[in-house]
Amino acid sequence: MTVSRFTLVLFACGMVLSRASGQTTVRVGSKAFTEQYILAEIVSQLIERNTDLQVQRRFGLGGTDLCHAGLTSGELDIYIEYTGTAIASVLHEAPGADRRASFRRVAGEFRRRFGIEWLPPIGFNNTYSIAVRGDDADAQGLSTISDLARAEGNRKAGFTSEFIERPDGYPGLRDRYGLRFVPIVDLDPGLMYDALAGDQVDVICAFATDARIDALGLRVLADDLRYFPPYDAAILVRADLLRDHPELRDVLAALAGTIDDADMRRLNGLVDIHRREVAEVAIAWIESGLDQYDTWGAAVPREAPMSFWELAVRRRAELARKAVRHLGLTAAGVLVATAIGLPLGVLVHRVAATRAPVLALCEIVQTIPSLAMLAFLFAIYGLLGVLPASTALVLYALLPVTLNTLTGLRQIPRDIRDAATGMGMTPRQSLWLVELPLAAPVIVAGVRAATVLTVGIATLSTYIGAGGLGDFIARGLSRNDTRLTLLGALPAALMAVALSLLIRFVERTLIRS
Repeated sequence: MTVSRFTLVLFACGMVLSRASGQTTVRVGSKAFTEQYILAEIVSQLIERNTDLQVQRRFGLGGTDLCHAGLTSGELDIYIEYTGTAIASVLHEAPGADRRASFRRVAGEFRRRFGIEWLPPIGFNNTYSIAVRGDDADAQGLSTISDLARAEGNRKAGFTSEFIERPDGYPGLRDRYGLRFVPIVDLDPGLMYDALAGDQVDVICAFATDARIDALGLRVLADDLRYFPPYDAAILVRADLLRDHPELRDVLAALAGTIDDADMRRLNGLVDIHRREVAEVAIAWIESGLDQYDTWGAAVPREAPMSFWELAVRRRAELARKAVRHLGLTAAGVLVATAIGLPLGVLVHRVAATRAPVLALCEIVQTIPSLAMLAFLFAIYGLLGVLPASTALVLYALLPVTLNTLTGLRQIPRDIRDAATGMGMTPRQSLWLVELPLAAPVIVAGVRAATVLTVGIATLSTYIGAGGLGDFIARGLSRNDTRLTLLGALPAALMAVALSLLIRFVERTLIRS
């Protein structure tokens, strides 16, 4: 599709949509890797440019299962998926080798079972591939995956968590080729390529459209037994949204066939290698169409990437918004945990029979991995965002508050409680007027520990769309961009220190009084 044709399509869409009345919000989601950020931003920009609809971006969500659940529950309206992934991970079927048949299969089943429409494929096939270092491939004569299976020696593999578990990933690949790796390391998609180039692992599950394969001198091994199915990218939209806003179909269908494998590698390269901003790349692609790479290169100059401090200044407004959101998540979690944990601590102090089961339950919660807890709460609520994130933060903050309340009350000498009783105080009066004031420093110390813990755990809330400083960290990890990672991690660390000092000041004030 030429630039002029692409522009005409958008212009026609704009003319049609200018007659649409009313305004609503469309929630666009993405998974947590560069390609998904770019495509989701392109979709968002097209909607904002050509409709009266507002876009809420929920990028960086934690994988296929979460995105699909968000779409079926109504928490998302649109996201980009791949045919092979949908067949294996959602329909739980064995993917086929025929690209058209695969698309027809997912389009029909998703419409019938979930009320979700697959728009025509965008044009590229981001299939899995197995990659090794180029020097190793030359030295050992590796050109196919079968060569790798026959080669001698143990190799350390670095795969994404999805690839390790998915039926169209390592389990099937291992059985088809007879591969064995010792050991296998779970790696974030943004870190795999540098881990391989830096000799940290020997084999990775690369993505066909990732520009870092060529940039780092890696070698993709031919899938000679044709194991990997097609992974054609397409836009998924809730059918009820298309019924309410039929104009969206024309706007988004204009993307069909506009980005081939080479184009997607270039787009990914501009972000991952040349450190361009995702929104900037999306806007430039929409305006240029990426018909000629030379023209594109002129449209987006390849200047040296800005420093961390320059990036922080440029993103200061967004940074402030996310810091406030992060602080709000932390405050909500700690305040609710304190409201629950304080009386719970009193209960286990007063009723000894409740002590063991209550504390054991709180301790068990602490052992559950944070991402697993977030996914579990999302499954319970059926909602993305603040509610499951805040609930998780409350659960993790509960133990230090409850335990310190119990500890503080138990440290009060018995003769003091007896003296209160002797003065005619009721148990309730003794609790509020004597015991809690004396235990306050220990209780506040528990709140301080809970606060520091919550600031850190809140960074993971990004994976269920709750926002906060974790958004920058997730983006930085997906792109292996230290600047972005620090843009989230450094303010989070400073927030934890500042809140700890503030609560420490309150604690010392209570001790002096």
